Parts: sequence; C-alpha cells; structure tokens
Amino acid sequence: MIRSIIIAVILMASSYSLAQSRTSSPYSFFGLGQETFKGTIENRSMGSMLTYADSVHINLRNPAAYGRLRLTTYTIGGVHTETWASTENDNDTYDATTIEYVSIGIPVGRRTAFGFGLIPFNSVGYEIGNISPTNYTRFTGEGSINRAYFSLGYQLLDALSLGAEFRYNFGEETNSSSVAINTVQFGTNETNETDFSGVSYNFGLHFQKMISDDMELQASAVYSPESDLNAKSERNLSSFFLRQDLTESIVNTQVTETSNEDVKLPSELTLGIGLGKPLKWNIGLEYVQKGSSSLTDRTFVPQNATFTDANIIRAGGFYIPNYNSITSYWDRVVYRGGVRYEELGLELRGENITEFGISFGLGLPVGRSNAFSNANIGFEYGQRGTTDAGLIKEDFFSISIGLSLNDRWFQKRKYN
Repeated sequence: MIRSIIIAVILMASSYSLAQSRTSSPYSFFGLGQETFKGTIENRSMGSMLTYADSVHINLRNPAAYGRLRLTTYTIGGVHTETWASTENDNDTYDATTIEYVSIGIPVGRRTAFGFGLIPFNSVGYEIGNISPTNYTRFTGEGSINRAYFSLGYQLLDALSLGAEFRYNFGEETNSSSVAINTVQFGTNETNETDFSGVSYNFGLHFQKMISDDMELQASAVYSPESDLNAKSERNLSSFFLRQDLTESIVNTQVTETSNEDVKLPSELTLGIGLGKPLKWNIGLEYVQKGSSSLTDRTFVPQNATFTDANIIRAGGFYIPNYNSITSYWDRVVYRGGVRYEELGLELRGENITEFGISFGLGLPVGRSNAFSNANIGFEYGQRGTTDAGLIKEDFFSISIGLSLNDRWFQKRKYN
C-alpha cells in the first residue's frame, strides 16, 4: 500500500504541467477560452461519451460512476493535437501537447468510493492580427483554468448510483491587443492579466440493470448548476514603437485599472442512454445542453460576437472479442469508436460556430498479475468553424495516450 501511495503522490506532482496553455485556436479568443477537456482517453475514444461505467475505470465526468468502482485506480492521460487552419486566402498550422488529467479513485466499501485529482477546464492560446499599408493590429492570449476536484459516489440500489463532486477552479489568463497607425508616432498596447478562482459543483445519477439474460441497460443524468468565478484583473496600457521587423519596442507603461468581480459559469445538463452485453460490447447516445456564457474582461472583443446556448450530440461504444482469452492478446483488447457534433455557443458575423469529431481507440491490457490495468490509445479527427463570412476553419487531428492502473487497498491479508 505504501508503494501505491507513493505512485499517487508522483502522479499528483506531475500535474503541474496542467498549467500550460493547451490550445492554439483563434476561437479561444472569445469568452473564457476554449473548452478542451473531453474526459479520459476511454471517453474521448467513444465520442467523449460519459454514460458507460464499470468497476475498474474512473469516469471523470459522472461522479455517480464512483459508486460502482471496486478497485483503487490511478489514471493519467496526455494529448497531442495538430491543427490546420485556413481562410479564403491563407492557411496556417499549429500544435499543442499537454497532460490532460491526473486522478485517483478509491473504493471504501462495497457501495462507496471517492476520487480526487486535477483536470483542465478552459484554455486560451491564440495569435491573430493584420498588417496593411496604413494599420497594424496584433492580438495574443495564453493561459488556462484548471480544476482540482473531489468526488464521492454511492450505490444506493443495485441498479441506481448517485454522486456529487466539489470543484475548485483556478488559473491565469493574459490577453493582449496592439494597434498602430502609420500616421501616429506610437502604437497602443492593452494587456489584461486575470487571476481566476472559485468553486463549482457537479451532481450525477447512473442507472445500470440487466433487462434480459445477456442485455444490459445503462443510463445517466449529470447536472452542473450555474456558479460564480472570481476574476481579479489588472489592465495595463503601453505605448510602443513598431520596428521594421514588426517587433514592438515599449516606450512607457501604466496601470490604468484593477478590478475584482464575480462572473458566471453557465449550467450544464447531460442525459445519456446505452445498451450492451457486459464485457462484450456497448453503444450509447448522449445529449448535452449548456447555458450561454459571454464572460470577458477585455475591451477589444469584436462587437459582432454573440454568445448563445450550446448543444452537443454524442454517440459511441466499444467491442471486446473475448475479454478472458488465453490464446490471443488482441481478443482481450477493447476497441472503441464514436462521433460528436457540437454547437459551441458562439455566433460570429451571423455564422454559428460548430465542431465535429470522429474518434476511435484501443484499450491494451498491461501486466500479467493484474488483468484490469490497461494502456489506452485514442485518435480523433475533427473540424471547427467555417471559411464563410471571412472566418477561420480548423481541421485537427489528436493522438491521446493514457494509463489506467488498478490495485487493491484496505484488503485484510489472510496470510503473512
């Protein structure tokens, strides 16, 4: 058990890398930034579905799933994304590599388990601008908001589990705007530095029941109520001289404004249903509805940006040829796949910004002494935005790798 605790501490220590920006999308310019967390690698590979739950994997998006956890489980995952952006006249490429989550789940009885860890929430990472014979504009942003969470799940009935999650949200974002006109000696830069902190909650239900001799029904409902996020901001104004190589040489800087205000995080409701044969296959469908969010502390957000409610449809599942095969390793592999379509809750120049993704992945058994531990590999191809109305379309491809390691704690030894 001491070894297990040491492993858990090491995993938590590595989570400092969550502080890095995990996106380079110009769409992270708006509001709080771009939501990047799609769940564990297992979830991601099934279209980011959260409805399915079992006794050996952590479900980071539905706290009720902890009620069915029977083994202490450590999980960590990382994602690398390549993005190709294009407009009607130009194109660009960018990439990002980050650790996505670090978590541990611990059962403390036949019907109760808890979990804690760190996951990302939102991220900002963009550099956009324009150069003409008369004007120079440049917008940059970086930073992220992360969540430290504690979840508790309880199996109330054989078929019904419920759970709750406490979240502490924290992070920093820096957004900068530079404008220069060739008829004016100096340009102007505005930089906003914001520290975020606040608590939020997540509540879940999970239903799991055999409806025939070999057919199982799973269903879930997860709700996050609207919550407050404290934003402490400092706005600096600078004058700069634009050099011939387009670097900005600062002339002077002054703090023009500081603020401390509470902003709203929107509510979110997820409903899902799945059908399958235990230890063989499962397929599910989910619908997500999010409230609108127009959070920003910047004065240079375009006036043609409108924030609306967001809607998401997901479908996905898995297949295992023979989970206890002793003759074929690949028969014990979990094959996953899924698809998702998201309305991001952002309208630009009359265009509704959407995102589409199709994913697949493998769950690879690892180790000889513990058949439940596995390495997970996922792949996703997707599109975001459009080139209509002079906007940006992004094609992206993600590779994700994670570990889910199991152990038994609090088990009384029969022999010494």
